[in-house]
Amino acid sequence: MMRTFWYAGLLLLTGIVLFACQSGDLNVGQSVINPQELLVQSIDSVTIQTSTVLKTDSFPTSPDQNILIGQWTDAKTGRLTARGIAALDYASNSFTTQTTLRLDSLVLELGYAYTYGDTASVFNMSVYRLNRPLTPQLFYNTTPASYETKPFLQQAIIPRPVTGTRPVRMRIPADIAQAFYAKLVNGEINNSTTLEEFFPGFAFVSQSTANNTFLAFATGSTSGLRLYYHDTDINQTASNVLFPLSSLHFTQLQNDRSGTVLSSLKTRSDAVNSRQTDNTTSISWGAGLQTRIEFPFLGAFARPDQFVDLNSALLVIKPVRQSILDNAAPVLNLAIYEVNGQNDIIATVPGTSSGSTQAIAQYYLNPYTPLLDDTYTFDLTYYIGQIIKRKIPNRALLLTTYPNPQNGTPTLRELIQRVTLGNQLRQNDPMKLQLYMTSSL
Repeated sequence: MMRTFWYAGLLLLTGIVLFACQSGDLNVGQSVINPQELLVQSIDSVTIQTSTVLKTDSFPTSPDQNILIGQWTDAKTGRLTARGIAALDYASNSFTTQTTLRLDSLVLELGYAYTYGDTASVFNMSVYRLNRPLTPQLFYNTTPASYETKPFLQQAIIPRPVTGTRPVRMRIPADIAQAFYAKLVNGEINNSTTLEEFFPGFAFVSQSTANNTFLAFATGSTSGLRLYYHDTDINQTASNVLFPLSSLHFTQLQNDRSGTVLSSLKTRSDAVNSRQTDNTTSISWGAGLQTRIEFPFLGAFARPDQFVDLNSALLVIKPVRQSILDNAAPVLNLAIYEVNGQNDIIATVPGTSSGSTQAIAQYYLNPYTPLLDDTYTFDLTYYIGQIIKRKIPNRALLLTTYPNPQNGTPTLRELIQRVTLGNQLRQNDPMKLQLYMTSSL
């Protein structure tokens, strides 16, 4: 009787071990081979070569409901600068028919949408008047806009990281405010055309170079020129009217990689090996950077003896990040594409074991470990299986941001978000292709 229980316990333990070690489709090969004669092998030493390449496209930024101001400087990737450009909308008022109203002040208000990066350091912002009004069009991150050389307004602020907090307020000089009010009262400013003759628009520029910070300000009802006034009657009623930053606005993004290893990137076909950048690559659409991945020997992969099929192929990618308190969340979603020698996308890479959907990985932060543990994991089972079986060519891949498809175009937040990825040699954040293969005993 004891011998019977011993064998039963051994079979149960064996089943648990097999269940714990296998992943992917555990039924692979069972239709032709006895399941008791199967073995699942794990391999994570497949050679991976990575490099940083350019993304040279321009992006429309006027559809975004925010304007962006700030800069981000990195020793490897260079400097990314954001400038907000916006014009005022006319607001209807009754100043021409009222004789008892008096001006109190004219204030430029900027309502926070979000912040990205350092919010503990002083942020120096300057506002310049545009040289000429904006022409209605679809504005891009590369659209030029000239403005005066002397700042119209300047202010040092401590960024507020929470949406909906008190706006940034910059008071317009009294003589300009009075001149503006006088033209409203006498009817010289009575529509958008006459308004832009007085205020053609503004350029919002960061003067800070030491801190990596982007401030996003919402257009519409929370930002613009607010005119405060009161009635001189017995009630002394105070009121205000907002000329919003709304219809015409966009954000310029400018990159400067001079003095960095990545300064050698001039064309789409150029690449900088990750070993030249401390075993890392970068992804940031705003900075014009993407990651190229190659499995140089996968096409000639030596399959194990008695190979049956591939259970699972997971590409595990680890961001290089020091703290989750940096207010600089990495790119939310990444996608992989097949590319040619010029790094032009030629096809999407299928994901999962069926290959029926595009390969996309979402940023995952493990909440159950005391140390920072975050990953992007691609299920490339079908795709890698096709390469191993020599059914498709082993092409280079491009790893890049996957924008929210509901937006159609990347948002400003998606443009400035960035992620640094470890390569296969990175000590604490290695990239791995984990293969689980079924073979017969």
